Amino acid sequence: FLMDKRYFIVIDDIWDETTWNVIRCALPENLYGSMIITTTRINSVARACCCNQHDYIYKMKTLSNEDSRKLFFRRVFGSEDACPLYLEEVSTQILKRCGGLPLAIVTISSLLASERNKFKEHWVHIMNSLGPNFEVNPTLEGMRQILSLSYINLPHYLKTCMLYLGMYPEDYIIWKNDLVRQWVAQGFVSKAHGKYPEDVAEGYFNELVNRGIIQPVNTDHNNEVLSCRLHDMMLDLIIHKCRDENFITAPDDIQDMIGLSDKVRRLSLYLDGIIDGTILETTQLSQVRALARFGNSAYAPPLLKFKHLRVLSLEFRWEIPDLTGISHLFQLRYLKIKTDGKIQVPSGVVHLGRLQHLIVPRRTILPNGIGNMKSLCTLQEFDVGLNSIDNIRDLGDLINLRDLRICGHLSKMDELHDMERRQRLDVLTRSLEKLCDLRYLHMDYNIKVSYVLSSLFLRRLHMLCPFPKVPNAIGELHNLFDLDLTIEVLEDDIAILAQLQSLNRLKLHIEGKPETEEKVVICRKGFPVLKHFWLFCVRMSQLTFEAGTMPSLEKLEVRINSPYGAAPMGIEHLLGLKEIFVFVGGCGGEGSCSIRAALTLLRKAIDMRSSRPAANIKCVDNLLLPEHLLDDGFSWRKYGQKDILDAKHPRAYYRCTYRKSQGCSATKEVQRTDDDPELFLVLYKGKHTCIMETSFTGAARDRDRLVF
Repeated sequence: FLMDKRYFIVIDDIWDETTWNVIRCALPENLYGSMIITTTRINSVARACCCNQHDYIYKMKTLSNEDSRKLFFRRVFGSEDACPLYLEEVSTQILKRCGGLPLAIVTISSLLASERNKFKEHWVHIMNSLGPNFEVNPTLEGMRQILSLSYINLPHYLKTCMLYLGMYPEDYIIWKNDLVRQWVAQGFVSKAHGKYPEDVAEGYFNELVNRGIIQPVNTDHNNEVLSCRLHDMMLDLIIHKCRDENFITAPDDIQDMIGLSDKVRRLSLYLDGIIDGTILETTQLSQVRALARFGNSAYAPPLLKFKHLRVLSLEFRWEIPDLTGISHLFQLRYLKIKTDGKIQVPSGVVHLGRLQHLIVPRRTILPNGIGNMKSLCTLQEFDVGLNSIDNIRDLGDLINLRDLRICGHLSKMDELHDMERRQRLDVLTRSLEKLCDLRYLHMDYNIKVSYVLSSLFLRRLHMLCPFPKVPNAIGELHNLFDLDLTIEVLEDDIAILAQLQSLNRLKLHIEGKPETEEKVVICRKGFPVLKHFWLFCVRMSQLTFEAGTMPSLEKLEVRINSPYGAAPMGIEHLLGLKEIFVFVGGCGGEGSCSIRAALTLLRKAIDMRSSRPAANIKCVDNLLLPEHLLDDGFSWRKYGQKDILDAKHPRAYYRCTYRKSQGCSATKEVQRTDDDPELFLVLYKGKHTCIMETSFTGAARDRDRLVF
């Protein structure tokens, strides 16, 4: 492919000369001015990549002494000026031995920051452990020695949790909830009186973050780390420790499993391409306690041989192998299957009496009898449209459920007759009312139930299904700190939400318009600890914030459509704001001048504030619509799609289905927004002149206001 082409290729992070000698075979030398850039941490590899021509080697500069001190002292003391005098000299020596390498400085400073008492003797011990030669000749082994100090100084319970991170491939994003559940299932978590094991394990996770062992990736509104990844040098250390202690086996090739019979305790497989499965078929695997399988291959290990598995995590693409062996894993505590395809869950799963966490993809049909799974604490995703009514009824028997995600296959729900759909939702309502220990409940937008919130322990509630108004029962959820709610109309019932003393994050979708044309006012009292307020109004009149409201608010996101109301008022009263995002859609119609003028005034008011919060204020011609309102009652045919510069998602183009038969010239463009994957930008062009028998619903009722 490259033979007759001019090519420019970057190959990142080569660890040995052999790897480069293999790669270079695929890169033909030609006379077209091709260029290759490689990166490595190892001098000998750099020389090999450049055929020992030193002029082609660029050495990254290390941090200066000043920058090294800033990084070190801010991590240890929170300020570069807070170091006590008795630690000044030893700090200088430690920094000298770190050689200006950021990873070394962060590792050592995180280790010292985790010590409550700053004894000079301990700092001297750490300095002596670094070795005097690293500053002169930084090597891979020397870096590994520095990282080892993080491991050596961990308490025993954290060492085990740290080593378990070796189950994941390089650069893999590790979600906290998945990780802590696996720790508990493996028995790594000590019991604490009055606490769930997952809550204790979450404390372990936060300790590893604070010590700099894992790097945060996603954080929430409260700066809580939701996911992480490992620096590849840290992963290298963990893999070496796992090999030394026979903790995890993570072979680079399945051929490496030869000769490991009876030794494997935890197995992580990254499988791509065609796999020779005969090796695992002849390997003793009954002693394995955890199995993780990643990669694009359709091959699955012989699950019948893993008789004592406690943790099973399987990731596939589209081709799904036979999973019937899962039915015989009676010690299983944690089961997660991730795939883009459709899986067949074996019927015997419902008899796994110890299973606590069951995580399956959407569009999954669970076998009948899930009511037998009394130990279940987590169930994701339960599809109301695809599962049987018996299974929906059995949900109510899972009284230990604390984490429940309910989805509804859209096309399947639409295919059901009204009577059957109503029957399913009525049974679901009765089942949910029996679950009194829920901590987290998520329900998709197409599951419309009159659910009476029975669990007063709810901490996170995501109800995307629209309610006529704010349910009164929400006011009783005193432990609730995260609420995602969709309602038709917001009026005086905002006071129900304002009284929630623990509410930290509020996401409101408002799809209707108040009957009284009056503005909705966020009163000065209430929302005492709210930090993140996300508001989306499809059709709504004026929204106003009074002085004194939301005193703790740090981040505000407002999305509205201009044909239905004016820009929000009173944002200047939110004194604690650090971030402001205002997105106004539909500015191409009437009133756009007044909306743009109001937003200009809003920008000026924000710029004049002494705190100078980060502001992002946009006005676009397109309307903003949630996914379930994209069906506007008209019949459309997609005729194209293309990627848009600087946009995360492609734009789709539709024309009226009756373009040829009736000459209707109406078109629309639909594109998912970058900031929120649940919202779409919709631009209508031309008016419908076709005659349709379908009764208009939703947005179609206002079609004259939607067309520009």
